[in-house]
Amino acid sequence: MDKGPLDNDAAEKLPLRALIVEDEENDLHLLLRELRKSGYEPDYVNVDNATDLTQALQHPQGWDMVFSDFSMPHFDGLTALQLVRQHSADLPFIFVSATIGEEIAVKAVRSGAQDYILKDNLKRLSAAVPRELNEAELRHKKHQAEERIEFLANYDDLTGLANPFLHHQQLETACAQARQQGHLVGLLLVRLNSLEDINSSLGHKACDRIIQILSQRLSSAAGTQGLAAHLGGDQFALILPRLLSASQAADTVGHYHKLLSQSVYLSGYTLRMQVGMGLSIYPLDCNDVDQLQANAALAMNEANKEGPGSYRSYTAQLRDNLNRRMQLERDLDQAIERSSFMLNYQPQVELAHWRIVGAEALLRWPHPQHGLIPPDHFIPVAEETGQILAIGQWVLQQACQQAQYWQSLHGSAAPRVAVNFSAFQFRQSNLVESVMEVLSNHALSPTQLEIEITESALMQEPDSTQRMLRRLRDLGVSISLDDFGTGYSSLSYLKRFPVNVLKIDRSFIKDIPDDNDDMEITRAILAMASRLNLAVVAEGVETRAQLEFLANEGCDLVQGYYVSRPLPSEPFIELLSRPLPH
Repeated sequence: MDKGPLDNDAAEKLPLRALIVEDEENDLHLLLRELRKSGYEPDYVNVDNATDLTQALQHPQGWDMVFSDFSMPHFDGLTALQLVRQHSADLPFIFVSATIGEEIAVKAVRSGAQDYILKDNLKRLSAAVPRELNEAELRHKKHQAEERIEFLANYDDLTGLANPFLHHQQLETACAQARQQGHLVGLLLVRLNSLEDINSSLGHKACDRIIQILSQRLSSAAGTQGLAAHLGGDQFALILPRLLSASQAADTVGHYHKLLSQSVYLSGYTLRMQVGMGLSIYPLDCNDVDQLQANAALAMNEANKEGPGSYRSYTAQLRDNLNRRMQLERDLDQAIERSSFMLNYQPQVELAHWRIVGAEALLRWPHPQHGLIPPDHFIPVAEETGQILAIGQWVLQQACQQAQYWQSLHGSAAPRVAVNFSAFQFRQSNLVESVMEVLSNHALSPTQLEIEITESALMQEPDSTQRMLRRLRDLGVSISLDDFGTGYSSLSYLKRFPVNVLKIDRSFIKDIPDDNDDMEITRAILAMASRLNLAVVAEGVETRAQLEFLANEGCDLVQGYYVSRPLPSEPFIELLSRPLPH
């Protein structure tokens, strides 16, 4: 095997890494001279047998082109071509021979050679070499593009893990093998719950880096025992293909949860990783790949509802709960469309004059199959689905209509109506205009409406909520802080938000006068409200003793079963029409 050095003027020529199969030294030098005349400086290796050719093809820097004689005493060009093609399908191969005929030349080209040149016509090299180098570059780029397309069809570009398409194929294969061999397959879905906060604080590049770190942890821990995938965004999957028992799956998941929850140091910050995980096992939980995926997703979603860093295994109960919830959503849609709800009204009594000055509108849903469904069963669902906006608008319309009717009967003595507003309603940019439109449609003064909102709802969108409440209060609408004492209970919130009324939560009232702590808390709230010039409504008043305690402590209004249960509109109108029993 001969190697050729570069000439002194090589810097003026284009380098060409040439592998030359030639047994005649004179012919070799004629070839090299012609290549140099054509503007190339060959960095070459010359071989004349299969062993040396095979060895030369393994050169770490590779070759730009192969030149080969066709007929040699101990070797032949077609065999050389075959060896080259076994190594690379794209490496340019040109026969340079004195003996090749047209028929054999055609056969050679069909076998994979790019060209053939007769030794007495080497000047053709000046055109053939750049042409084939260019063609080789085009073939290389094409193959790179094809490989890239193939990669992106199966793998996630950011992490290098399997993408959803390949993940599904791998899951199908794993379940098919489990059916044949009698073992279990676990599917673990992982969601990085802290990713949104990281994106907000450090930006998307930091998010990408976190995803890559989590992927590396997942892939490294899985090794040959699992198949990891990035399903997009903050979600990952891990197939556990050869489980022997559900307990083995639980132990494995516990290991992954501990590993993935480890903090990450990035951009000068130590970031806590909060991951939620859901596991489903084939065929214990189902006999279908798509259902397995759905089960694991359901378990993961339930884990995320329980809080950061939670883990849940799929159970049939989760599916039953989901089905009931979806049915509830459909029933809510029908109830909204048909206005199937009703409002009850619970009076608020002014202690100083023992008269009804307000009424809280309380939503009820008489379900055609399940009877009366309590609000705490369907309001959370309505808030999650956005149905609360339509329900809230219906409640406001009905309550204002009813308040206007009371006013037509009792004039200035008619009670105002208090309507509970969800935090989601304050996300509507046109909420104030919507409220005023309803009041206008029913010819009801804003002073006859009170909006109740909880402390926790105030803090979901504090800035925009504050602006809307201030506009409503400036227009004359009363603002009541509901369930006071159970949420944030900060004096700064009372100063910040335009509140007229505090409602002491029933949990502080129910054990009065037996619980001294509740009595002291209630006294403190009443004293504070008095100093801030806020009216106070005590909820859940059920006994004479509670009423007397509140009256002695200076409470303004009471609401509860001692006065009246929540009543439908007609019985409430009757209650307004007669003296209130004391």
